[in-house]
Amino acid sequence: MLRRTLTLVLLALPAFAADWVEYRAGPFHVFSDAGDRAARERLTQLEQLRFVLGTLLGKPELNTLWPLHLILFSNQKEYGPHALPQPLTPGGSATLAAWTDDVPLPRDLMRAVTETLLNDNAGRMPRETETALSDLLSTIEVNATRVKIGAPLAAGELNGARLRAWVKLQMLATQPEYSGRMRIYINNLQNAGEEDQAARNAFDMTAAKLDSMVDAYAKTAKFESAPVNGKAFNPNRDFIEKNLERPAVTALLADLDAKGKTFPFDSARGLLAQNTIPSLELAIKANPKWAEPQFKLAALETDPGRKIGRLKMAASLAPRNAVYWQTLATAQAAASLYADAEKSWTSAERAAETPAERSRIHQAKLDLEDARAAFEVAEKRRAREEEARDLQRARDAAAAEVLAAQRAANERLEARAGNVANAVPWYGDPTGAAVSGTLTRVDCLGTPMRLTIQTSTGVPIRLLIRDPRQITVHSALSAQAEFACGAQKPARRIEVRHNSKADAKTDTMGDILLVQFP
Repeated sequence: MLRRTLTLVLLALPAFAADWVEYRAGPFHVFSDAGDRAARERLTQLEQLRFVLGTLLGKPELNTLWPLHLILFSNQKEYGPHALPQPLTPGGSATLAAWTDDVPLPRDLMRAVTETLLNDNAGRMPRETETALSDLLSTIEVNATRVKIGAPLAAGELNGARLRAWVKLQMLATQPEYSGRMRIYINNLQNAGEEDQAARNAFDMTAAKLDSMVDAYAKTAKFESAPVNGKAFNPNRDFIEKNLERPAVTALLADLDAKGKTFPFDSARGLLAQNTIPSLELAIKANPKWAEPQFKLAALETDPGRKIGRLKMAASLAPRNAVYWQTLATAQAAASLYADAEKSWTSAERAAETPAERSRIHQAKLDLEDARAAFEVAEKRRAREEEARDLQRARDAAAAEVLAAQRAANERLEARAGNVANAVPWYGDPTGAAVSGTLTRVDCLGTPMRLTIQTSTGVPIRLLIRDPRQITVHSALSAQAEFACGAQKPARRIEVRHNSKADAKTDTMGDILLVQFP
């Protein structure tokens, strides 16, 4: 009776969930109801593609920003309703692909996977080189650990410049005299490397010579695939395997059927779509390697420092994104951080996809240098003016201290006037006739100087200074009377006392005894 009851319970369990299994290696997840063999073969093909490309890039363990989910259906009838409009489509928290187990993975899908791996791992190379790499690796042939690349393309599959770029990389990958050094060539091209330098470092020939070798190869080659080193692993043992429950399968298929148009509300891309500060912060937590929420947060920031910090993070997470670098450079220049802005423009130039874009960015960098030079000139002028203002403030403060001390001393003397027994008379400033007005002219007569003072009556008065060192001066700026010869520009106020002794020879009304500049 117990055995019969247990059998009935097992039969009642849903077969739907048990039919779906997840197989995982690296960033690749294959979800399949097509059986064990097909899923492992597809995952093996993706893993070997990742390994071969990583070897060429000098990074054997390539990773991706998003896990890549391949949903593998058991036949065309099941696959049809879930087919995608393009090989790879964004899901809520993954990149999605779908196929069927009775047809090999299409080349367009393998191209798209290669492009994704390049974008997430490689330095920027010429666009034609990256496209040719994707075309080359779309021909990959995998049988467990035995791998070949470079199989001939179908007639008309590629044309023109794209076909020639494929021929070039096919030659480098399959011909023994080049294949051992192809990795050096690819590494030299990364980060906007020059073709001529890459050809010299890898093959000890100029780019022109390499192109002539490609032309000759294109005329005679049979374009056969050649073996390359594959990853050593056991597809039947080394993949992580997990049975899926019904809710997981339902959510997976719903994400697939949305076809990148909508995303689950609480998924990473769903949070990004809400575009609020809290949702973007959660999107960052959902995928810390993702640059886009950092960039969107920067657009919402009002503080220049925090904005620049967000943009720096976005650019560092997505170094191939020229737009991020340009936006960062613009923000840094607006904050007068010209040295940092110049570095960001250089990074933007390296990240440019085309020569035209690179030229435009280079011009923007030159414009920045002009703005930086103008800024530095203005800063030097501002510093000089500030230094002059500081000096004048110091002089004014010193003069104020002197005047305050004089006033205090005078107040003390006045308070004690007549109260001191047997006081001795104090001989202070010289006395004499007082004249006040505007000093309009100084005639230098050797050592003596003749001052012309325009009084309030409109009548000019000429007075003589016989020796500037022998007169009393009240001035915060100098203890001696210092005058420029000639008309005074600008004219300045002056108060003097003189002895009223006219001198016909010098045409003056008296000798100045005291000078004060009010």
